[in-house]
Formats: sequence, C-alpha cells, structure tokens
Amino acid sequence: MLYNYIKIAFRNLRSGGWYSALNIGGLAVVLAVSLLLSWWVRDELSFDRFHQEAKRVYQLNTHFGKGEEEMTLTSSPGPIGHLAVQRLPEIESVVRLGYFPSGTFLVNGQTFAEKDNLTYADSSFLDIFNGFRMIHGNADNPFTSPNSVVLTEKLALKFFGTTDVVGKSFVQVETNERFSVSGVLAEAPDNSSFRYNMYVNMQVRGKKFASEKSANESWDNYDFSTYIKLQPKTDPEAVGTKLTAIQTDLLKNKENAPDYLLQPLVDIHLQSVEGNEGAMQQVKILGIVALLLISIGCINYVNLTTARATRRNREVGVRKVVGAQTTQLAGQLLVESAMTLGLALLIALSLVYLLLPFYSEITGKAGRFSLTDPHAWQLLAGTLLFCFVMAGIYPAVLVSKFNPILMLRGQSNHSGGAGLRKTLVVVQFTLATILIGGTFVIGNQLRFIRERNPGFNREHVFTFNGKEFPPQFRQALAAETSISAISTSTDSPVNVSSGTTMVDWDGKDKNRTLIMAQMGIDKDFIPNFGIQLVAGKNFDGSKADETHFILNETAVKQAGIKDPVGKRFRHEGVEGVITGVVKDFSITSIRMPIWPLVLFSRPENNHVVHIHTTGQSASGAIAKAEKLWKQYMPQYPFEYQFLDEEYNRLYKAEQQTGQLFNFFAGVAILISSLGLLGLASFTAEQRTKEIGIRKVLGATVPDITVLLSRDFIKLVLIAIVIATPVNWFAIRHWLQGFAYKVDVAWWTLILSGMLSVVVALLTISFQSIKAALANPVKSLKAD
Repeated sequence: MLYNYIKIAFRNLRSGGWYSALNIGGLAVVLAVSLLLSWWVRDELSFDRFHQEAKRVYQLNTHFGKGEEEMTLTSSPGPIGHLAVQRLPEIESVVRLGYFPSGTFLVNGQTFAEKDNLTYADSSFLDIFNGFRMIHGNADNPFTSPNSVVLTEKLALKFFGTTDVVGKSFVQVETNERFSVSGVLAEAPDNSSFRYNMYVNMQVRGKKFASEKSANESWDNYDFSTYIKLQPKTDPEAVGTKLTAIQTDLLKNKENAPDYLLQPLVDIHLQSVEGNEGAMQQVKILGIVALLLISIGCINYVNLTTARATRRNREVGVRKVVGAQTTQLAGQLLVESAMTLGLALLIALSLVYLLLPFYSEITGKAGRFSLTDPHAWQLLAGTLLFCFVMAGIYPAVLVSKFNPILMLRGQSNHSGGAGLRKTLVVVQFTLATILIGGTFVIGNQLRFIRERNPGFNREHVFTFNGKEFPPQFRQALAAETSISAISTSTDSPVNVSSGTTMVDWDGKDKNRTLIMAQMGIDKDFIPNFGIQLVAGKNFDGSKADETHFILNETAVKQAGIKDPVGKRFRHEGVEGVITGVVKDFSITSIRMPIWPLVLFSRPENNHVVHIHTTGQSASGAIAKAEKLWKQYMPQYPFEYQFLDEEYNRLYKAEQQTGQLFNFFAGVAILISSLGLLGLASFTAEQRTKEIGIRKVLGATVPDITVLLSRDFIKLVLIAIVIATPVNWFAIRHWLQGFAYKVDVAWWTLILSGMLSVVVALLTISFQSIKAALANPVKSLKAD
C-alpha cells in the first residue's frame, strides 16, 4: 500500500506542474533560510554553556549609586575575590582576570605586536573555565613559575611555528621582561565570551606595578573581572549580600561601599549589567523571524494544496465509493506532503551550503552548518515536524472528509477551504508587512547611528599605539603636508574604557560615590577633534596642567557643581582645580547614556596617537607615518586603524541585525508573492469560462484585471490594518534599547503598508492580465 501511495504521490506531483514547483521551491527556500537563522539563534543561546559547570559560575558585578547616578560595572576590586574564597564556604573557587596592555614581543629574533586579547589571570582560571582544553601543560597547575604564561594554539603557532612550546620563552620589548610558556590551550569555540590568546600569571602584575598596592590590597582599583563558582544549590543573591558586607566592614566609610551582584556566566553574552536586553532582544526578534518565515512557507503550501484539492474531487469521490476509508485517503495525502517536504529538504540543504559564505559574512560567525553535528539534526527534525504539522495534516484531513456524491458531480461541500485560504493570505501579508516595517526602522536607526554627531570629528583620523613616541617622530610627522594635526590620549575617544571613583570636590557628600570615566589628553586633543568648550579654557601644555581638570557637562550636572571653573577638584589623589567644561560627546556605544567624564593632562602617559589627515591623501599620511615609524621605532611593528572603523565596530551587532532583517524581509516578500501568484493563477483558472463570457460581452483587459485583483487587494489591506499597531508596538520596544534613537515616523508604517500593496498588485496583475488577454473562444471551450 505504501508503494502505491508513493507512486500516486509522484504522479500527482508531476501532473501538478508549476504548482508543485511553487510548493516545493517555496518550502525549500524558507527551510534553508530558517535553518540558518535557527542555527544562529541556537549558537547565540549556547554561549559559554560548553563549560561543564557553567550554571554554577557567576560574574561579580559592582553596583553604585541611585537614580541618574546609578551605575553597574562588570569589574570589581581585586581584594573582594581574594577574600571571598577564604571567608565564604559556599564559594568553591574564584578567578580574577585583569587587563594586560597591548605589547610587542620578541620571539627568536622576530617581533610580534599583540593587543586586546591578553589578560592577567589567577592560577584557578581553568578550574572555573573548565571547558577550555589544555593540549600541552598541566590544567591543574597552569602556571609553573611566577613569570609563566599560557598561550592558545593560534598564538603558539604564530610565535614559534609549533604548539609544542612548553618551556620555551620570549621577551616583551617594552618592559624587557622574559616570559616562560607553561601551557598551550586549544582554541576557544566560537560560542565563548572569552577570546584571550595569552593568559599571564597574576603574579607578574604584582611585580610590574610594584609602586601600586597589590591585587589583594587595593580597594580603589576596579580593574578586575571576577568570576565565582558556587557550591551546588547556593543562592547567588545571598552570596552577593555577604560580599557587600565583607567590604562594608573593611572600609572606613561604610556607607560608601558598593553592592555586589552575581550575574550567571551563561547570561553575560546576551544580558548587559545595566538591564539592557539589546542582544537578547535581537536573538528573540530573529528567532521570531525564523518562525514567521516557516509559517509563511507553510501557509503557501496549505493555500495551494487546499485550492488544488477541488481538482481532485472525482478522484477522491471514486476512491470513497469503492471503499476507501478516511484514514487511507488522509494517509495518501500525508505521504504526498511528506514527499513534498522531503524534496524541499534536499533542495534546502543544497541552498544552505550555497548560502554559508553569505551567512558567515553577515553574522561574523565562522562555525559551519554540518550534518554531522547532532544539533543540526535536532534543528532539521524540529523544523520538519513543525512544517508537517502545519502544512501536511490539515490539507489531508480536509480533502479526506469531502462528500463523495458532491465530488463525483465535480463539487465540494468544503469549497476547497476558501475561507481558510483568505484568512491565511491575511496572516501571510500581515507577517510580511511587519517585517517590511521592521526593516525600515532598523535601517533608519542604523543611519542615525552613522550620521549622528558624536560631539567630535572622527573623519579622516587614523590612530596607532605609540607608547614611546619620541618628539623627533612627532615633529617629522607634523611637517608632512597630508597631515593636518596630531594629538595623543590614553584612550580612544569612541570607546573610553577607564573609570574612577577616586574623585572629590567642594560640597561632595562624604557618603556619595560617583564613577567618572577618565581620559588623559594633550593640549591639542580638544581643538583637533573639534570638541566644544562651553566654559573655561583648554590645557596649555604647561607644567600646571598636571593639577588642572576639564569636566564634561554630565559630570558637572551629576556632581552638582555650580560655576565649576576655578573650583577645587581632586582626581586619584591629585589636588587641583577645574579649568574648563566641554560639551558632552559620545565616549561609548549609543545604547548607553553619556557618562560623566574627567579629562586630565599628563602627556607622558598617553599612548594612543591620533593622526588627523586632510582627507584627500590619507594613504600618503599613512605611508609617511610608517616610514618614520621604521626610522625611529624599528623594534615595534606599525599597526594603525581608522577611527571611523573603530566607531562602526561598536555597532556591529546592530549592523548585522539590519543586514539579516533586510535579507529575511526580502525572502518573506518573495515567498508571500509566490503564494499569491499561485492563488491568483488558480482563481483565474477556476473562472476561465466567466472571463471568456465577460470578454465576449465587451469587458476590457483592465475590467478583467480589476475583477480578479479586487478580492486579493481587500485581503492585503486587512493585513495592513492588523500589522500597523503590531509594528508600532514592536518597533518602539526595540528602540527602547538605545539611549539615543530615531522617532517612529507615521510615514514609515504607511510606507511599509504601501509596499505590501504594490507587491501584491504586481503579483496579481501579472496573472490577471495574462488571463484577461487569453482567447475567449478557447476559454469558453475549457472544461
């Protein structure tokens, strides 16, 4: 019997012609795209879960202030982690990671520049992050000496050309310090929040910064990321309260202690400490988009299958008369649905592999979709089951229940599910209109981010790290005609990462803690970047600048300092005065509000060099800078980046969302149009004789086109009415994740609705005009 089902199914698919092609092709496209999108969502939700005890690991966050001054840091002072494991039995293990500045390393006579992915670490880091695999060395004792480091495979190969490097050494050029390799880690998987290439023994930090208090003593230095592994069934909130109490008891100013909050490790990738759910929101949105796309594809299948069912009236009627049971008829149609899904799946898998390069480019994920991965089969099984339930069972049940008498007369008591088809067309275009509206708003927000004035001029500026920046080098650069200005700072202005609580001013409440971002600059920084001074004066390059400070408007407002110029101000132990106030400018992502900022001037500590070019000859400026670099600092490799590119990287996630949304909205419109085209074709086919009679009686092509298009356009307009309020709510919810955002203009929603109407008109008109141009004589002879 199954063999007969399969044979009949093949025959029906073949006789279905382009209707079958629409069914299979539409399902194949949505299956391929939805599989890739579901793969992306699964990958995002799996971050850091590969560590065996990830659910017991927490990031220690520090919370300060209330109201407008409320702030939560992902970092903490070093002593709290040191004391936590000693005093609280419910804590099993603690590791601290500390910022290791970028550097140049001399390995077997060759120099290598490394930045961003270096960190100090306690020796317990592999106990906490036990998903990282040690391929050389001892995971229980990763640091075998005070100066030992653990490298990843990638960095070991870069430095030494092999991974078997335990016991080998290299030198940091800037400090002339020798490091010994004690272990090599396998590369972290793509779904890891920690992408460090070098882990340096925390003891090295104590020696390097001997003038400072050690990591176990300084409560003022919030430079450590602390991760805590709790004993099973331990309440993280209670542990946070106890950690707060430990610091409160130790501080002289007990009311000034921060609160400690524990954030699950598995949440840190998608949940920001400020409560901003931008990343999680993106995952939810694209997960919903995947379901919408599958739904749209399934709606097409149901519409075309139920519409075509009336052409099988006599076949089903004869089967029923000769004794076929309802379950047998349903089984026959279910086999056809399964075969359609099977063919669609084969095509979809081919499309997946064709789309992988595009997928990797727009998502930034290197991981490949592989059928050998059990997660891939879970996604396939789940997607196919969803499609089979939605697109297979209902048409089978509907057709199998037709009245056999009416069927043999060429009629149907169900009208082929006409009411359902209309409902599904409305649903389909409602979903498509929502996606179109979302695409417009995301595009507008991304354009706003790119074009918004951050408060400083970032165009035609490239930067490089110049810790030892000799005056002769600067003088030679300044003489280059393609370079308009040079300035230096301790941080990049687009992403200031340093902050401090060690600030004081006249009138400050002794029990108040205010975190200020901080950046060291030279006298040329403010004028070169076009930052506006609203009061006071700029630094002048004199020795007196060491006790002068410039605040931004937010710092003045939050500190409550009236007429700030000339007022006393202390910053990290340095007593001085406020000499100026600058207009607020963006120093972090646009998702975050402006931070209070203190600018100070000790140029000898600045290591970020900003080269402002004339714009027309930036390449000449880079070439000149590289030539001079090799002349004055040949021991260091020359690496630079444009400030615009660094700024754009802050919004990489939003840019990826925009690209993904554009692509998937396009797919949704395409699939919806194909479904509408199939229905319009079927409607025209059903009304062939009517169209012939109308043409004989004098109906024109426009008359016939309006006749066939009118009902479909009504359905699309109903879809727009439903989609508009849904769009409004969803768009406003997404924009809440940004501190600065575009207004949702009414014309955006109107435009998305108009585009849906235009797409529907073009789709229907094609088939309607074709039917209207047909020879009426042939139409009247049709069966």
